[in-house]
Amino acid sequence: MLRKRFIGSAIASAGLAALPAAARAAGPATLSAAQRAPIEESVAKAMAAAGARGASVTVARAGEIVYANGFGVRDLGAKLPVDAETIFPIGSITKQFTAAAIMLLVRDRRVDLDAKAALYVPLAPHGTDYTVRQLMQQTTGLANYTAVPGFLTTVAESATITPEGLVALVASAPLAFAPGTRFAYSNTNYVVLGMIVEAAAGVPYGRFIGERIAAPLGLSHLTFGAPHGVANVTRGYEPSTGGTAVTPWTPQSTYAAGGLYASPADLVRWDEGFFGGRLLDAPAVRLLTTPPQLPGGGATSYAMGWIRESLDGYPLVWHNGGVIGANTRNAYFPDQRISVVVFANTAGFDETRIVREAFRSQVPPTEAQLAAERERDTKPAAGEDPAITAAVRAEYERWRAGKVDFARYDATMRAALNEGTVQQVAAGLAPLGAPTAFVYSGKAALPNNGGTAYTYRVVTPAATVSLVYSLDPAGKINGIWFKPAE
Repeated sequence: MLRKRFIGSAIASAGLAALPAAARAAGPATLSAAQRAPIEESVAKAMAAAGARGASVTVARAGEIVYANGFGVRDLGAKLPVDAETIFPIGSITKQFTAAAIMLLVRDRRVDLDAKAALYVPLAPHGTDYTVRQLMQQTTGLANYTAVPGFLTTVAESATITPEGLVALVASAPLAFAPGTRFAYSNTNYVVLGMIVEAAAGVPYGRFIGERIAAPLGLSHLTFGAPHGVANVTRGYEPSTGGTAVTPWTPQSTYAAGGLYASPADLVRWDEGFFGGRLLDAPAVRLLTTPPQLPGGGATSYAMGWIRESLDGYPLVWHNGGVIGANTRNAYFPDQRISVVVFANTAGFDETRIVREAFRSQVPPTEAQLAAERERDTKPAAGEDPAITAAVRAEYERWRAGKVDFARYDATMRAALNEGTVQQVAAGLAPLGAPTAFVYSGKAALPNNGGTAYTYRVVTPAATVSLVYSLDPAGKINGIWFKPAE
């Protein structure tokens, strides 16, 4: 469910073939062999790096699928393949649907974006301090319930945990900052939003999604939790369990932050319906996909269930999802009306290069763009401080080795970090190999005298990692963020 994102568990798997199931592909495979080859090569590399057993890639333009393919297996024991229609848990892509549900209720005049959360959910932690809008933008400062000690062992597999029980996990934790002043990804925000949906609509969250979103848009396989009586659903695998399928997180434990399942075609229809105005009008879509301007010049790419960035100079809005046994991404390029949907049945799978190659199969980059990309990965920005770079390199190596000294972090970070998080990140970084380049990208002052954030591109044999490392005025680390680089 995290998009912050600490790179999830990923261990290289020797000899794992990522062979395209071309004969099983659904929809018109209209890409040429030359267009398909970079996509399929990137899938093979991503599967090998993560030890993934199965994956699928779907590319659509203006709602028409031009490429749909399955790779590997969805059930190792039964030797059942992933095909282009295989259903996966979509994790935090669920947040796109939760945000849309809130906007439907705003349109119904049942929810006010600028009302305090406590108006709808009196039990929401610190619910009188932040608004519905701030929940959607992840700017509340609420602690992340999936990061609390014991979540994986006592909550993630629970079929009886309630939304009230989820928010109770962090009820005693203070807000990390004044609401509206900073961005911090927290699944708790979207649990509270799901509770608001239920309170305002008077029906369960899953039923609201089904009746108000899935049915009108024809999302025939979108369900809250795994669909019943459907055979073509993937099992999840992690390198640590080998050939044994993992026990999936329950929809009760992930709820409105990550409890939905879908097929790739569902997300293609969702993208086309959402951006085409079939569910919400253009101002609502624009609001949901536009990041806020934070006080003091602070920046965030997170809007409301969508992240806005760019690729090759073109706007890109997306979200990914990661739960045990699955990693997913829904990426949409509004200028070209291109959707790229990538699913895999291992949490540590990195879909970044696949999205890039899929987009470029439709919109080839110019030589100038390719040259700029090569320079970005080799030439540091102006103003680099060698001492800071050396410190960042050393900290990256501590995370890669799983030996992090919490004393280097400020009080808020120390409260958020635990050994489980460290080992999860280490399991994702270690298989990438030692960095071959550590390129300084720039720095930015944090708002409210919060210190300085430094950004680097860490180039490894397996992938490029975007690393953000921030120091408070006292020299303590008050933020560290690893994510696959675009």
